Amino acid sequence: MADVDTSQGGGGKKGKGGPKTKKKSTKVDMTAMVDVAFLLLTFFVLTATMANDASMEMILPPKVEEEQEDELRKKIVEDKIMTIVLGEDDKVYYWVGITDAEVDSTDYSDEGLRKVLFDHVNKMQTSGVPLCKEVDNREPCWDPIFVFKPKNKSRFKNMIDLLDELSIVNAPKYTIDKYSDSDSLIIRGEYEYSAEE
Repeated sequence: MADVDTSQGGGGKKGKGGPKTKKKSTKVDMTAMVDVAFLLLTFFVLTATMANDASMEMILPPKVEEEQEDELRKKIVEDKIMTIVLGEDDKVYYWVGITDAEVDSTDYSDEGLRKVLFDHVNKMQTSGVPLCKEVDNREPCWDPIFVFKPKNKSRFKNMIDLLDELSIVNAPKYTIDKYSDSDSLIIRGEYEYSAEE
């Protein structure tokens, strides 16, 4: 609302230019404008869609005590485990099993990493052995496990690419682990496996 000051005052003297008219001051009341601004602000805050988290859920295996670890290792057949090391310069090292592992390397292309993962998932399909997740308590079945270990100099994008590839090939089980000195020795071909490990 605008209030207009109509009070009389000032000079009423006549001069050469005729009678002087008094300047009228205007005062604008901003109360209604503030109310409208708060109503609009409230409306847009309440109707806005909050950004969803772009996080990826990972289920890690539970911690196993040392006494149970040996029994657990006996149950896991070495041929099922593929270890993948994410190296620097977009290089991927991989090997199957623990003892006498032969290390190969590849890249992140469709004919590189995806083919390696796909071949391991479908390794037993030619023998007529189905994946364990496709059958209910039927023996024998193929249950591949992927363990990936990022090196300190690997890129975060590479890990996301690997997770995408695992999803594309329908990998049933995978987990992340720390890159260790023994992994470095395996890659260099200098690691000697002992049954006590």
